[in-house]
Amino acid sequence: MTTAHLYNDLTPKSGRYNMHTDEWLLTQAIEQQQISLRFYRWEEPTLSLGYFQSRREFHPPVRLKNLPQVERLSGGGAILHDLELTYSIALPASHLISQNPTELYSVAHSAVIKALAEQQIEVAMRGEDQADRNDQFLCFLRGDRHDVLSGEHKILGSAQRRRKGAILQHGSLILGTSEFAPEIPGLQNLTNRQIDLEALTTTLFEKLKPLATTWQMALPVEFK
Repeated sequence: MTTAHLYNDLTPKSGRYNMHTDEWLLTQAIEQQQISLRFYRWEEPTLSLGYFQSRREFHPPVRLKNLPQVERLSGGGAILHDLELTYSIALPASHLISQNPTELYSVAHSAVIKALAEQQIEVAMRGEDQADRNDQFLCFLRGDRHDVLSGEHKILGSAQRRRKGAILQHGSLILGTSEFAPEIPGLQNLTNRQIDLEALTTTLFEKLKPLATTWQMALPVEFK
């Protein structure tokens, strides 16, 4: 029987905890047929490395070398997690979207676009006609058609991991400009507007509710 759980805990957590929890949610999707939606934040600036990045060839800029590092389940380039809201969605293999996993990018990003619009912040999907840039160290300096932009700046990007037919997708919404990556402006800096995170996550949940029939509010995951 499929269950759906919402984890909406905006208390910042460590990078290790955040990545461990996302992996656990993917395991729950595989073993328990659980659908999960999670919103979370980071307690300190943290660099996450994409699953397929070569550790021998990993040479971060000097300003990033001393930051905590974690490994992501998903691919892509390195991400500096700092002043952001992160989401993750886990779907079992039996879910309809699991038959066409790339559809989940559009579903999640469209929800973010609509939720931000309710706070009078206009953003848009990059689309097919803009060239990719895949030679940059930080993922937010790269381009993908599913990216969400404010003007010319990428403010939301997502990546997936698929295992035994199940999907784990997580993505970062850059709220503020990090001192460690001033070349990546945050949405609040670009728009000169303060984002109400409680309202945003509430609206996002409403937009993403159709992923399941019924939902349960879940407590933060505890690991021994």
